[in-house]
Amino acid sequence: MEEDKLNMDTRIIAYDKHYGFVENPNDFNFEYNPHRLIVKNYALRKNDRKAYESYLTTFFPELAAIELKNFDTEVNYIRHFDNEELAAWLASNDIQVVESDISCSDPDAIFKMVYVPESESPTSYVVKEEDFILNRILPGDLIKEPNKTWINIKKPKF
Repeated sequence: MEEDKLNMDTRIIAYDKHYGFVENPNDFNFEYNPHRLIVKNYALRKNDRKAYESYLTTFFPELAAIELKNFDTEVNYIRHFDNEELAAWLASNDIQVVESDISCSDPDAIFKMVYVPESESPTSYVVKEEDFILNRILPGDLIKEPNKTWINIKKPKF
């Protein structure tokens, strides 16, 4: 667990070099705040509500109660799949696009399903830039990774 916290701290430093969220916290809203996404990612993977609660009460106290309620629900949907399990899950759920919370190439990224209407092309929903957060990729790109993959299995709302 201590190694995971060190990894989180290292990730915060690296992402801050890219985004500058420590020096300019007011430049980032709640939903797209890289610092929050990194801490939440850690807390979800480790089922460590206290880590996320501590962060929220320090940086977003007015949103802490609502977000912790969401966290308590979301943590129940987090799974860690190997490639075989992942391929079966993606196929059985007809997943066309997934979105990462942190960099899609990071082995700790948690992916969630993105709803794509039947009338639209999944590739129009892909967002795989040189960004560290909220990348959208096709499921085939996810299976190519050699790591186990973290997935939020909750189906998106339409």
